[in-house]
Amino acid sequence: MNHLPGKLMKLRKHYNYSQSYLAEVLDVDTLEYMNYENGSKMICYAEMKKLASLYHVDVIEIFRNDEDVTLYETDKANTDEINIEYFTAKRTLLDTARDFYLNHKIASTIIILLVMTIVILSIVLQNTVRPYTLIRDNINRLSVSESTVVYIDDYSAVNGSGSNTNGELSNLTSSGAIKVQEGEGFTIILNEDGTVSSAGLISKYAKELNEWRNIVDIAAGRAHVLGVDSNGRVHCTGDGSSGACDIMDARNVRKVYATSNGSIAMDESGTLYYSGSFIGSGSLKNYKNIKDVASSYNILAVLCEDGTVDVFDKSGSNYLQVESWKEITDVTCGDSFVAGLDRYGKVHIEIDNDEIISEVEMWSNIIAIDAGSDYLIGFDGVRIYGVGNNSYNQFAKEDLDKQRLEMVSEVEYSIDEEYVSVQFKGVSNASGYLVSIDVGIGISRRIEKEEVVKFETANMTDGKNYTITIVSIGEGDYTDSDPYKLTFTYERPEETFSFAQGRNTSEEVFRSYLIGLGVPEDHIHGTKGGEDDICGGDTPTVSWSNLDGKTVKKSELLSMEIEYTYCRIIEND
Repeated sequence: MNHLPGKLMKLRKHYNYSQSYLAEVLDVDTLEYMNYENGSKMICYAEMKKLASLYHVDVIEIFRNDEDVTLYETDKANTDEINIEYFTAKRTLLDTARDFYLNHKIASTIIILLVMTIVILSIVLQNTVRPYTLIRDNINRLSVSESTVVYIDDYSAVNGSGSNTNGELSNLTSSGAIKVQEGEGFTIILNEDGTVSSAGLISKYAKELNEWRNIVDIAAGRAHVLGVDSNGRVHCTGDGSSGACDIMDARNVRKVYATSNGSIAMDESGTLYYSGSFIGSGSLKNYKNIKDVASSYNILAVLCEDGTVDVFDKSGSNYLQVESWKEITDVTCGDSFVAGLDRYGKVHIEIDNDEIISEVEMWSNIIAIDAGSDYLIGFDGVRIYGVGNNSYNQFAKEDLDKQRLEMVSEVEYSIDEEYVSVQFKGVSNASGYLVSIDVGIGISRRIEKEEVVKFETANMTDGKNYTITIVSIGEGDYTDSDPYKLTFTYERPEETFSFAQGRNTSEEVFRSYLIGLGVPEDHIHGTKGGEDDICGGDTPTVSWSNLDGKTVKKSELLSMEIEYTYCRIIEND
């Protein structure tokens, strides 16, 4: 007996759908759908896939020739989990609009042309500037002032240390922090939703900041705050007595930078605009498409697009020797030093202090740096490292006499449809391990012992290279190991299909399912079963196939010859 028609009726009645509604979902006549339920016509695979998505059941569960089928709560089919590729909503205003169109075609056509004209004009106006979205970057996760350090953790929460005189480290709330910036006695935070939060900022400036919308980048000087919105317009609030806010006339801006008393904006062509007062400002006219700017009382450092750094002093001439630095991703400077972070997590520093140079050389796996006038901070995604003046306890001093841990070994990875899984052999005396992968801003997992660590592949690009980094974390007499790095090419796994043992599925459904997957019809070969292979009803069902119990890749399935047997029907005299 073919149970498929009964299943269709059972599912439809459970969800209280009409036959005419399901006919709309499948884009067939109501009579044709009625034929599916009464068994006079066979539903095709594509239509069955739409119903399976609507009912939230596996298409195989409907095809299988038994009476059982999963029935969820009646609101299940209307949740956000529905695959909209196969789902048509219940009758809505859209249906009413369609009926209006059928009855008033001329008027409807005019309305449609007007709407299209408005949409096109909106798109043209929107694109008169280059919409720009701030890249979620590790270097945006750290910022310092003369007395405080703030950073964004892997959960998009903002943390801080040091002085809290103005409340700049209090109530650091955000709705998914993207970038954090420190001014003198205040913190500003760019949120995922395009709003800007603040702590410690003068109330009238904080009120202005709260009104900013669709912000894609921020910067903070000593007493002023910059923002640029998705239309390329610059916003500025705070103390503008130095002329720092005079940059608001710039247009088509995609990124902003701030010095203590100045502002810099870069437009979509890479051209720089600046206002206010800061060292080396005249040198900026020679640059386009910079990656970053750092400024202190004595120094201006420019990070160029090619990963090199130029440094200028008060006279505008080259100041410190940084010509050997390559592949720099972040730059910062104090009053008497400049530092750069390369893409491998190593920090370079040019300073007249051998002790500080030696200490910074021990840092590893750093993802962001920043500096006050007389101290340097490094952030590895978990902890803060620092050298220089620590009067406000901005960082915990590292003991240079500690023994460095060994790197992990025997690192292996595997890729499935959902995760990249990483496992490794640990080392003695490690208090834990930091496992990271450079997807988006860099995702890190802190684990206490050897275990499999999984990273979602949803945001990975097929054919792109990614790097897994593992650091052994030390405490007590030991300091962190150098990072173990493993680069791999992500190849999206091929789709696979699993076939149950003993299918008990009607022959017609079995063949339709395979053909729907793309298997050529001449690759599917059926044979009538033996004398003892008798059908339980009047519908031939598959009793065996060479797919039973196998999980097969799609390419393999499309090329193989599929053999199956089906039961014999006892014919009554």
